[in-house]
Amino acid sequence: MLRRALAAVLLPLALSAQDVVLVPPGADADAIAALAATVRPSARQLAWQQLGFTAFVHFGMNTFTNREWGEGNEDPKQFAPTDFDAEQWVKTFADAGMRGLILTCKHHDGFCLWPSQSTQHTVAQSPWRDGKGDVVREVAAACRKHGLAFGVYLSPWDRNSKVFGTPAYMQVFEQQLRELCSNYGPLFEVWFDGANCPADDPALFAWQRFFRLVRELQPNAVLAITGPDVRWVGNEGGKTRAEEWSVLPLDTNDRGDLETSRAAWQSLWRLRNRAQEADLGSRSALVHAQRLMWQPAETDVSIRPGWFWHPAEDTQVKPLTTLLDYWFGAVGGNAQLLLNVPADTHGQIAAPDVAVLRDLGSYLSAMVARDLGADAARKTYALAGELYLPEPRTISVIELAEDVEHAGQCVEAFRIDTWDGQQWQEFARGTTIGMRRLLRVPPTTVQGVRYWIEQSRGKPKIRTFALYRAPDLLAAPTIRRDRSGKVSIEAEGAIHFTTDGSLPTAQSPIYDRPFDLPRGGLVRAIALRRPQKGNQSVGIPRIGEAMFGIPTATWTVLQVSSEQGPAEGADKAFDGDPSSLWHSRYSPDMPKPPHFLAIDLGVTIDLAGFIYQPRQSGNNGTIADYALEVRGTDGGPWREVAAGTFAAKGGKSCRVMLREPAQGVRAVRLIAKRECDGRPFASCAELQLLAR
Repeated sequence: MLRRALAAVLLPLALSAQDVVLVPPGADADAIAALAATVRPSARQLAWQQLGFTAFVHFGMNTFTNREWGEGNEDPKQFAPTDFDAEQWVKTFADAGMRGLILTCKHHDGFCLWPSQSTQHTVAQSPWRDGKGDVVREVAAACRKHGLAFGVYLSPWDRNSKVFGTPAYMQVFEQQLRELCSNYGPLFEVWFDGANCPADDPALFAWQRFFRLVRELQPNAVLAITGPDVRWVGNEGGKTRAEEWSVLPLDTNDRGDLETSRAAWQSLWRLRNRAQEADLGSRSALVHAQRLMWQPAETDVSIRPGWFWHPAEDTQVKPLTTLLDYWFGAVGGNAQLLLNVPADTHGQIAAPDVAVLRDLGSYLSAMVARDLGADAARKTYALAGELYLPEPRTISVIELAEDVEHAGQCVEAFRIDTWDGQQWQEFARGTTIGMRRLLRVPPTTVQGVRYWIEQSRGKPKIRTFALYRAPDLLAAPTIRRDRSGKVSIEAEGAIHFTTDGSLPTAQSPIYDRPFDLPRGGLVRAIALRRPQKGNQSVGIPRIGEAMFGIPTATWTVLQVSSEQGPAEGADKAFDGDPSSLWHSRYSPDMPKPPHFLAIDLGVTIDLAGFIYQPRQSGNNGTIADYALEVRGTDGGPWREVAAGTFAAKGGKSCRVMLREPAQGVRAVRLIAKRECDGRPFASCAELQLLAR
């Protein structure tokens, strides 16, 4: 009786799509799931989801202080980009396949990248553009010029404002928000960070008041993270759930707007605190829902270990394979990927980031260039769709998308079968589809493909069913140099290289024999493969690069704190072979840190920086805290020229540039103060010195 009574109540609700759907008391899981299928995205949410892949740019005071979180007491004069180029940012992102950009207009330190009238802690007080610059304006203009949507990040936390945490801060924040929403053209997203977020207390920080302001000034912009339109996926590691639902439950039956209803907003605040839970939208997660809402996920992750640019992380930019995992997981998993790519102290996207983003864009463009099912014979049924190809084709990516605009998100489980010309065979399985589902499968030759929807809430409507062959990822060349300074490059295919810092192309010089690099420098190379007849896939070349210091043929060991025999002797730290290493003694005794290695260069140089290459396997002995000392030809006392902490785990080399070149250097001493895991060892696979 209860089920029939609920069906009578639910029927009229299910006939029309709604933004606000209330759940009748006593509804069971199936009835609530059916109601969830009637929830639809708003126009702004739909437009946001259709972007799929966007850029996050952390740039500000922290870029110049080499920090992640500033204190708020920094001198605005420290903000001094030397060659700011917003168009370089936007072109880089557009080439990578990104369709929007969010700028950190004010981070937690309170420094504003526009000349705000709310504070003196802005670019107007910096030497950049003679105090007349406006980063936000230049980035917004570049986005408009090159067809990217523009959005703003405004930290609610402000470590510079003396009135933060008091009612007076609301006036400061409102003015900043009003300036950003009024002066820079259309915005697609307003991002409110959750770090040290002001509490949900209207007397101290009236969240809904700020939401209403955005709705008034930027009606097409989604309010994200701490806001009603878009939710944080729950991690900063680029991971999405196996089942990522856009319809979520609220624990209130208040049907008021989230911008005005206090009860509705408090319910959303409670849901926001559950962002890291593994299941937010399945039937079991909806069972106690009193109201259902559309709130898709945004997956934010950085291309580097940190969010701001740090010179030591130039060698730790995530590789193409990792970025592809992020992209397929988020864009192909009913979420949006927001990839952070910080700008450097020049005011540009650094070369290592540009290189991998270019490869990512090439891969994605090549993959979707041809839908292998576009000319197939199609049969469509209520819960299935079949593609019959005109000839056997090799596929490795299957795309499905629901028509969420008109039919909502319904699919809970589906199956993929392949046709070999005689029979269907099960090939793959999936759970949710939503805005877009991309299945990566081993390259397989098929004559047909079909999907079966095995479980659904409501009546699903599939908008896209496509087949692709993803490009092959060509191996990056391996670049080595011997102690005499000769560089050799190994790879399959035709190798092209550069030594002037530019990116290699098919027009770059061809490598055919080892060459001299007497002063060291940056070598980049790609290997190009000639097309093979009948090959359906495109090969994406990847750049190999290596930074070399001066040749080490004249170097000798001056002194070492300890070494573990000839096999791990001090001279292994500059033998040109990263697979060998110097390691402090661990048998029969184990000297305590600090450890050191002193080297006579045999020549005099002006030292501009150095590269520490840790061991390639494991972290044993990898140096964390370090110092570098130098002395001249007179053999006088050692003088410290650099000190800090390496981010060297995982075998990644670390480059350190001196604030001022050290002149007349004849000897150097590397001091290992602390090992990365606190053990009493030190090791070094290669130490390289960069001359001015």
